[in-house]
Amino acid sequence: MLLLALAACRGKEDGYLLRGKIAGEADGMKAALMDAYAYPPVTIDSAVIRNGQFLMKGRVEYPGMYMLVIDPVGEGNEEDLLASKFYLENSAITFSGHIDSLPTYYWRQDRPVREAVVTGSASQDLFLQYQAENRELDHQYSEIYNEYMEVYHLPALDGVFHTEEGIGLARRMAVLDQAKQAAQWAFIVRHPSSIVAYDLASQFVEGMYVNLTASQIDELEGIIRKGWAAHPEKADEFVAKAEKAKPLALGSKYRDIELINLKGEKVRLADYVPEGKYVMLEFWASWCGPCRGEIPHLRHVYETYKDKGFEIVSISIDNKQSDWEKAVREENMAWTQLCDPLMFDGPVTQMYNVTGVPTCLLLDKEGRIFKTDMRGAILDAVLEEICP
Repeated sequence: MLLLALAACRGKEDGYLLRGKIAGEADGMKAALMDAYAYPPVTIDSAVIRNGQFLMKGRVEYPGMYMLVIDPVGEGNEEDLLASKFYLENSAITFSGHIDSLPTYYWRQDRPVREAVVTGSASQDLFLQYQAENRELDHQYSEIYNEYMEVYHLPALDGVFHTEEGIGLARRMAVLDQAKQAAQWAFIVRHPSSIVAYDLASQFVEGMYVNLTASQIDELEGIIRKGWAAHPEKADEFVAKAEKAKPLALGSKYRDIELINLKGEKVRLADYVPEGKYVMLEFWASWCGPCRGEIPHLRHVYETYKDKGFEIVSISIDNKQSDWEKAVREENMAWTQLCDPLMFDGPVTQMYNVTGVPTCLLLDKEGRIFKTDMRGAILDAVLEEICP
C-alpha cells in the first residue's frame, strides 16, 4: 500500500497512474489503453483485470483523448469490444465502471450503457464541463432531428416529400447548429491553453466540411498559437491542419480538377460549372446505398429549381465505368455526370478531402463554397431562399 501511495504521488508529477475498478465478472479480461485518434489503433499500455482492478503506469507528452478497450470475449473481434474514451494526462486517475454497462466499440441497441466515471484528470473534468454547458442545446437539437427523421427523411426514402414541414424543421436545426458552433467557439476562447479547446478547434478544420471562412480560420490559428505558446510544436501541428483546410473554407473558390465524362473522355470540372448559377457538387458512387437513397430527392429539387438558377454536377468515384453508367441510367439522373475513376486516390480526395460518400458542396453564383453537407429539407430550405 505504501509503494502504491508513493507511485501515485510520483505519477502525478512524472507520468500517469491509471487505476481501474471494474465491477461485475471481469476478472481475467484484458484492458488496453489506446490513442483514440490514431488509425490504425495504437496500444500504449495494457493490463489484465484481477479482483476487479487493474493498474497502468506510463507517461504522455501531452494530455489527450485516449480510449480504454476491454475484450470481454478474448477473441479480438471489434463487435465484442467495450470502449470508453476519456482525457488522459500525467496524474493519478481512477477509471470506474461495470463490465455489463460500459460503452461498446460499435453502438448496440440491445445493450444498456452507463459511461465510466473518471476522476483525477483535470482535462476530463474540463471536457465534462463543456458537455454540461451544452447539454440543453444538444437535447433540443436531438429532439428536432428525431422529428425531422420521422416527418421528412423516412417518407423521402419512398419518394414522398413533406417539403413544407421538413423546411420548418431544417430551419430550426440550423438555428441550433449556429448556437452550438458559437458555444464551441466561446469555450475555445475561454480555455485556449487546454487540450479540450485544442481538440474543439481541430474539429473546425478537420474532416470533409469546413464551416468557417478563411479569416475565421486565421483567427482560430491566433487563439491556439497564443494558448499553446509554451508548446510551439503542438501549435504548429494545429496550424498545419488549419492551412490545409483553407482551400475548402466558406467563401473559397472551387478547385478545378480533371475528371472523365460519360463518353470516357478526360474533361475539366471548370467546363461544367456555369457562371451566374448556384451549383451543387455532389460526390457519390454507384455502390453506395445512402448515395442511391438520396437521388430521388435530387431529382425532385433539380426539377423544381433547374429553371431558377440551380444546377447539379454529380461526381462519381466509381472505378468501373460500366457500373457508373448503369447507375446513372437506372436512377434517371438528368443533370451533369462526371467521374473520378481513381476513387479515394484521385483528385476528388486530394483536392476536396472527400473521404466518404455521399457528400456535397454548394457553390454560389461566383463559384465560391457557400454551404456544405446540404441534404434533404436542409437543401430545400436553402434553395427556397436563394432561388425563389
